[in-house]
Amino acid sequence: MELMTPSGGTIFWTTVTFVILLLLLGKFAWRPILAMLDERESRIRESLQQAEKARIAAQQTLAEQDQILEAARKEAQEFLAKSRKSAEITKEEIIKKAGTEAEALITKARREIEMSRDKAMEDIRDLAVELSMNATAQLIGKSLDAKDHQALIDDSLTKLGKLN
Repeated sequence: MELMTPSGGTIFWTTVTFVILLLLLGKFAWRPILAMLDERESRIRESLQQAEKARIAAQQTLAEQDQILEAARKEAQEFLAKSRKSAEITKEEIIKKAGTEAEALITKARREIEMSRDKAMEDIRDLAVELSMNATAQLIGKSLDAKDHQALIDDSLTKLGKLN
C-alpha cells in the first residue's frame, strides 16, 4: 500500500524531474517540432493555393476549349450550309443546261423534220411534174414547152392544195 500513498520526497523529486524535463523538451524538442509544424502548415497552405490556382487555370482552359469547340462547330455548320447552297446552285445550273440542251435538240430535230418535209415535198413536186409531163405528152401526143408545163404544174398544185 505504500505505493498508493506517495511520500513528500517522491512528490518533490517527481515535480523537479518533470519541470527539468519540461524545460529541456521546451528548449530542444518543442521549438523544432513547432517550427516543423509551422513549416508543414505553410507548405500545405502553399499547396492549397497552387491547387486553387491550377483549378482556376483548368476551368479557364476548359472554357477556352469550349469556345474553340463551339467556334469550330459554327464554322463546320457554315461550311456545310455553303456546300449545300453551292450544290443546289450547281444542281440548278445542270438542270438549266440540260433543259437548254434538250430545247436545242428539239429545235434541231424540228428543223431537220421541216427540211426533210420540204425536201420530200420538192421531190413529190418534181415527180408530179415529171408524171404530168409524161401523161400530157402521151395524151396530147406532143411535148409541151416550159411555159405550158409551168402553167399545168401551178394549176395542179392549186387543186392539190384545195384538196388538203
